[in-house]
Amino acid sequence: MNKTNKQWQICVIGSAGKEEYPNGGSALDAVLNDAREIGRLLAEENCIVVTGGKGGIMEAVSQGANEKKGKIVGVIKGTKRFTSNPYVNWEVLTGMEADGFDEFILVMMCDAFIVLGGGAGTLQEITIAYRNNKPIIILDKTGGWSDKLNLSYLDERQRVEFIRASDPKEAVRVTLEQVKKKYE
Repeated sequence: MNKTNKQWQICVIGSAGKEEYPNGGSALDAVLNDAREIGRLLAEENCIVVTGGKGGIMEAVSQGANEKKGKIVGVIKGTKRFTSNPYVNWEVLTGMEADGFDEFILVMMCDAFIVLGGGAGTLQEITIAYRNNKPIIILDKTGGWSDKLNLSYLDERQRVEFIRASDPKEAVRVTLEQVKKKYE
């Protein structure tokens, strides 16, 4: 928690569930376990956990935060309420039907990002976060864009350095260090 007694809004992004990847590509069980642990740790640190509110990494991190009585926000594409995973406390409906706009809303409401795997939507969120100077922590060996982004910066502007973490505890620790450094 910061010095004004407000809570950090930490977004965890990554691979969606089988509902979006029926032919494979969703997160592996070990990565889902990492996501649950990150959710628990963020809740213990009194952070608000923000996700895209659906399955896969989003549901796993929400489940972990829920186990520690954390606050979980799901940013949901469209206008249909009660479509998030069962662990989300608050749904933010974007009203957007086209892909891409809900990612912007999700990114802009968060203080930092932890990345686990991910496909095209995750890459879009990473790019928006990077262009808006938001801290980005990447959990190693989780597949998808986490493994593909083997560089320090997204481009020559060097806006935000990608920080690698080897396990959930390090990811949360570094995330909190980065938000405190940036915002306090």
